[in-house]
Amino acid sequence: MIYKETLERMREELCERRDDLCCEMDGLPDGNLKCVGKGKKRKYYQRLPVKGYRKKERCYGIKKKPEILYGLVRKRYITKALPVIERDLKAIDSALRWFRPADEDSVMEKFTAKYPELADGIYRYIPDVEEWKNAFRPMDDFHPENLKAVDPHGTRKRSNTELYIASRLDHYGLVYRHDCPTGIPGLYRYPDFQILRPKDLKKIYWEHFGMMDDLEYFIDYKRKMEEYEKFGIVPWDNLIITYGNSKSGIDGKMIESLIRAWLL
Repeated sequence: MIYKETLERMREELCERRDDLCCEMDGLPDGNLKCVGKGKKRKYYQRLPVKGYRKKERCYGIKKKPEILYGLVRKRYITKALPVIERDLKAIDSALRWFRPADEDSVMEKFTAKYPELADGIYRYIPDVEEWKNAFRPMDDFHPENLKAVDPHGTRKRSNTELYIASRLDHYGLVYRHDCPTGIPGLYRYPDFQILRPKDLKKIYWEHFGMMDDLEYFIDYKRKMEEYEKFGIVPWDNLIITYGNSKSGIDGKMIESLIRAWLL
């Protein structure tokens, strides 16, 4: 949700940016940049307009004077940026004039004054995260011999990559279930992770496919993805997928990026 304070902060930052650019402009070379020719034959000039004792426009070659050349390029940027900032400031000023808070209390003030007994209904239901976390039992009886990795809580994982993902989820305090049923009727799959995203309490699934060089495993992967899509679990909305094979290691940087992009 956008709050009035956000708009005011944006306006303040734009004003500071505008003032900084105006101060910088004072120290840039006089005149403006003129480019002539194409490709390697292009030539650059400093065009000086009629001003004071200068009775006519002058042009000086500056290809070998990078401090002037790049100063004029910077000047061109600032010249174009300042009108954009002014336009944005006008848009924010207009938004501030018409801004009305959209939080539950402000929008429903008259309603809750008339029906105070119904006030709780305007707020989104927030589930008990611990109750959600413990709602299903992990699938420990499916190939238990593969549960060789153990996390600090004593929970067994099927691979070092799963162990690493779990450790990073724990690091950020994210609530998740591991190797549990989805609870979706008709879907008999046990995702590696089901994570309750804190900002909107949306359930995000995470599957790590770590044996993609095994043909039987790959066939089951294709079948699983088809089932997931049928039940609305898709990579572009609520499913994170990572891959590996029997020779690959853990890509910690990628896992960190996925957690930051999807879950925080």
